[in-house]
Amino acid sequence: MRKKAHIMLVEDNISDQVMVERALEDGKIACDLSILNNGRQALDKLHEMVKLEQLPDLVLMDINMPLMDGKQTLQAIRATASLRHLPIVMLTTSNRDKDVLESYQLGVNAYLTKPVLESAFIHTIRQLENFWFELVVLPENTK
Repeated sequence: MRKKAHIMLVEDNISDQVMVERALEDGKIACDLSILNNGRQALDKLHEMVKLEQLPDLVLMDINMPLMDGKQTLQAIRATASLRHLPIVMLTTSNRDKDVLESYQLGVNAYLTKPVLESAFIHTIRQLENFWFELVVLPENTK
């Protein structure tokens, strides 16, 4: 039996936060979910988690957020030795070619656009969960 996954969601839009929570619940995805409202909060939390050796298994991050956006946060994570191995998926409404290219150039592992329909969103989250927690081998939490 696999361990319960820990997913960190970095998202400022409350309705999108609820949609991800609902998709995980409806998809019967066994995980712990932490929700942070912007990149600054996420970086602070990740640095705390490094000390506790309890990093998330996957980070889902929006691009458009106040204080520190997703691309700035991604860049900061990839510049930090103890965090750079974290799998990060941009989960955003933006399908602009510039955002996609810049995200990959900064080291994102995958880029997904948020479906508008809840049923499609749930399907996307299920596929994401299947890929990241069934097919892919993830690193153990390390300092």
